[in-house]
Amino acid sequence: MRILVLLLLAASLSFAQWGGFGGGKTLSDYKQMTVSGRTIYVYAPSGLSPKSPLLLSLHGMDQDPKYQQENTHWEAVADTAGFVVVYPRGGTGFSTWDISGDQDTKWVLAIIDQMVKDYDIDAKRVYLSGFSMGGMFTYHSMGKIADRIAAFAPCSGYLMGGAGVAMRPVPIFHSHGTDDSVVGYSGLENNLGSYRKQFNCPAQAEVQQNYPHEGGKADLYTWGPCDGGVYVKHLKLYSRDHNPAKTEVSDIWNFVKNYSLDGVAEPIVVPTDRDTVFNGTFSDSLKLAGWALTVHSGDGSLKHTNGTAEINVAKTGTNAYDVQMIQKGMHYEKGQSYKLVFDAYGSVARTLEVNLEKDTDPWTSYLGEAKTFDLSTEKKSYEIQFTMTEPTDDNGRISFNAGLATGSVYIDNVVLTKIDKIEDKKDPTLSIAVGALMQSTESTFSVYDMKGAFVTKLKCSGLNAVQAQLNSMKLNKGLYVVKNGSVNRIFSVK
Repeated sequence: MRILVLLLLAASLSFAQWGGFGGGKTLSDYKQMTVSGRTIYVYAPSGLSPKSPLLLSLHGMDQDPKYQQENTHWEAVADTAGFVVVYPRGGTGFSTWDISGDQDTKWVLAIIDQMVKDYDIDAKRVYLSGFSMGGMFTYHSMGKIADRIAAFAPCSGYLMGGAGVAMRPVPIFHSHGTDDSVVGYSGLENNLGSYRKQFNCPAQAEVQQNYPHEGGKADLYTWGPCDGGVYVKHLKLYSRDHNPAKTEVSDIWNFVKNYSLDGVAEPIVVPTDRDTVFNGTFSDSLKLAGWALTVHSGDGSLKHTNGTAEINVAKTGTNAYDVQMIQKGMHYEKGQSYKLVFDAYGSVARTLEVNLEKDTDPWTSYLGEAKTFDLSTEKKSYEIQFTMTEPTDDNGRISFNAGLATGSVYIDNVVLTKIDKIEDKKDPTLSIAVGALMQSTESTFSVYDMKGAFVTKLKCSGLNAVQAQLNSMKLNKGLYVVKNGSVNRIFSVK
């Protein structure tokens, strides 16, 4: 144990150099409480429903709840999914966790009981996650209080003295960096493999290589179903050292949320290849099911507020789509015309960009280009009509893009319907002008970013040559407006 303490202490010296995420909420937005004489920090989203889940996130040795919150930001997921988050503070001394006895497991039970009393949480949907020594304690708890914890998500920590014996087959989601210099990655398999053997999991894992993950290259290993219908997953993070990260919390939540002490919870199934919007009214029973937030730059969150979706932009990006709410799985039939209607308003007057598009690179807009709407603080209805001219797409998407202004956008009553074919109302003189510019005569083009700021001028032989010239320039990734006389065209730089 002495060697473990010294090793973890040495690691803590390097943590201060690792940058936090910044922006969003801080621990001061949490409620500080005392349970059995020890401190915890609690975050409960506004409008929390009765019998919502609870997740506990434990810091590493010689760390504290502030460090853990700054580098995980569980509240961002809790706002969207609707659950309570608790960051407990470790014991005295080097902020350690009792990974050999029952002092801290009994305290965790006291925390759960207090959350049942104060927030009416669902005691059958309590989840435990911890980093480093907090991850070790997560494994330790499988042998002590697995009758009170529905699923476990250790991060960069396992029992170095050897795996314990779990009270029952439990769902496990373990994330770990291959370059971990504190709790070595090489020792993980002996530990995790022992639990898979206890649970009679399949010998071979299903491997998803190049798993989509904001934190860099990753592979996802899945074993199951094991006894009791549980699954064991491992997120292998290439080149990651011993660091907690915000980039894993959504993956963890998407795993643990499926479990309760009664077994596998029934997930909400969003049908695919559909020509109607799923959960466009953001009902209280479904909340944000079917919708997801994507943040490319800037900072933002998505939550369910009084029966509407609220996109909150804390920090602007360089493009409207840098903070966007998306629903994919839409079927757009070539030659079919559609009408999209929705209600929207802002916390302040602002713009909102809306697109119906391909869900994969190059994210082709089926509108020709995204449509921008001026929102007021009053709820109003908006409409888009278009005819699908691209090949049929059975997994298209709808995106609401809000990344160019801070504050909140509220969206409700999103409906897509098929309509009779729309008459082509294009200006014939504009078509002639575009046609002429597609030819080989050299012309001068002005380039603007999506905020309307001038970027540069181009001289090239028609619009066909513009894309190649833009790609050759050192421009930031994003969309640019190219103008020549009455012609406006949008080009993408990747």
